[in-house]
Formats: sequence, structure tokens, C-alpha cells
Amino acid sequence: MLDFTFDKKLISTKELITQLGMSLGWLDLQKTKWRKRGLDCWDMGLRIIGTKAFWDPVIFTKWLYEHQCKNKPTNLMEREDNKKLIAFITRNVKVNEKS
Repeated sequence: MLDFTFDKKLISTKELITQLGMSLGWLDLQKTKWRKRGLDCWDMGLRIIGTKAFWDPVIFTKWLYEHQCKNKPTNLMEREDNKKLIAFITRNVKVNEKS
């Protein structure tokens, strides 16, 4: 079982990219790729409240693990991005060994 260590249920886009160590452009590219596949950003953890964008960090972390950390990086930039994503997941998820 996974235990998430986030202290908030929703975080702003600015907080998310700061914690990730990635740029807003990277996040926008991932959202665009996701939508082009016919999928909804809600499944990535994006929540629009009024005119503000927030992210559910638990759903986003699961999405990162399932959809971004599966492929082997093919170039130096992808390797660097992959290290940042893995570091984000490692900081915010603990495995609970209870059965």
C-alpha cells in the first residue's frame, strides 16, 4: 500500500512545478499530449475551480508513475526529466508494508 506525504489535498500549478523541478512548458506539453490522445486532464489530477487551476497531488503522482516513468529515456534531456520525476515520486510516496 502506498502512503502519500502531501500536506494539502490540492496544490496550485505554481506549487506543483516548483516541487517537480520542471517548467510550466513541460507541464503544458504533457497536458497537450494527453488531450491529443482523447483523454481528459481530470485524469491527470487537474481541477479547475473558478478561474484557477489546482492539482490533486495524489492523482498526479499516480499519473506520473503510470504514464511518464514507464519509457526508457532516449536522450540526455529525457534522462534529466526522468530523474526529476522519480525524485518527486520518491519524496512524496512511502510504501507501507502492512498486509
